[in-house]
Amino acid sequence: MKSTTASFCGLLGVVACAALFVASCGSSDAVGANESASAVAIESTTTTALPMTTTSLKVYAATAFDQTDVLMTERVASAGLSGGMVRIGRADGSVIHEKSIGAVRGSTPLSVASSTKWLTAATFMTFVDQGVVGLDDNVAKWLPEFSNDTPPLTPRQLLSHTSGVRDNKCQSGGMSLSACVKVIASSARQFPAGSKFSYGNSDFLVIGRLVEVLGGADFATIVNQRITGPLQMNATTWPGAPSMANAAFGVRVTIDDYGKFLQMILNQGMVNGTRALSVEAVDALISNQVSAYDTTNDFSVGITKIPRYGLGGWPDVVNEFGGTVVVSGNGGMGFYPWVDYATNTWGIIGVQDARGAQVAVPASQKVEVEARNALSR
Repeated sequence: MKSTTASFCGLLGVVACAALFVASCGSSDAVGANESASAVAIESTTTTALPMTTTSLKVYAATAFDQTDVLMTERVASAGLSGGMVRIGRADGSVIHEKSIGAVRGSTPLSVASSTKWLTAATFMTFVDQGVVGLDDNVAKWLPEFSNDTPPLTPRQLLSHTSGVRDNKCQSGGMSLSACVKVIASSARQFPAGSKFSYGNSDFLVIGRLVEVLGGADFATIVNQRITGPLQMNATTWPGAPSMANAAFGVRVTIDDYGKFLQMILNQGMVNGTRALSVEAVDALISNQVSAYDTTNDFSVGITKIPRYGLGGWPDVVNEFGGTVVVSGNGGMGFYPWVDYATNTWGIIGVQDARGAQVAVPASQKVEVEARNALSR
């Protein structure tokens, strides 16, 4: 069965391959496993997902998530937060379990730091789906301020933190997105494009500006037109918009809204019978794009303990073929959204924790792992 499955994986997308593996071989449940996957390119051929098998929904005991709730309560208390929430849902949007603590509800706006990146990457992929830009194109075609870069920068490199673009203080505000990107373009590179991995934020400001140029409007408007609007994420806002929306870490979103995005990712790009992203685009977002790089010494990898990165998110768990089984869009404020293809579920640890990523991310990850384990029992 192993060799047969491996041959199928060469034909199917990462989402379909993960589903096949889970059905036939089982999956890993260790965060930060050392498996790696080849980068997945958007191609002109169609990726065919496996047919869905009709099965009854799993019913969980009333006590199934008791330990999750205990850890969530401890997580909020130990950080001195005003509140927090855990929510776990199915592909159809129904809620399996949720617990709200203190002041945080599903409708509470939260600043979610780098969980922003997943939304930005998904917005960019709508242009890839339309064929107006490729992941491996030279960004200087649309942003001439990067015309002197040798080797040229590509969207894939920017979205996977392999561009060499160095973080710039202008990313923290006080300057329009277009002006900040011009400053970034004129600044020194950390390394030649495509030669290393280094997690940062300015890469995604460049992507944000590219989205503006491709879409002919300000960043927040385009995100709303292409992702948050169709998903009815009506409470999602971009402080600083229209000119200074931060495409790397600036969104304010509710748990209610972000759950709709996760449901779309779990459903391979479909939203209420309408396609928001192609299967190939979702595959690219969730698959490991940096298997060719040594990520072990990266600061952020040291925090997440996940040595893989997709386009805007982290493949937390992969199977033996490198297919993504669990993917997250975790951010430095402790907001931890994930999709689990093994159990066909999604979840969110909803907090706004300003103690620093080194503390906030592992604290939420601990709750997330327990929630996933509860789903698998």
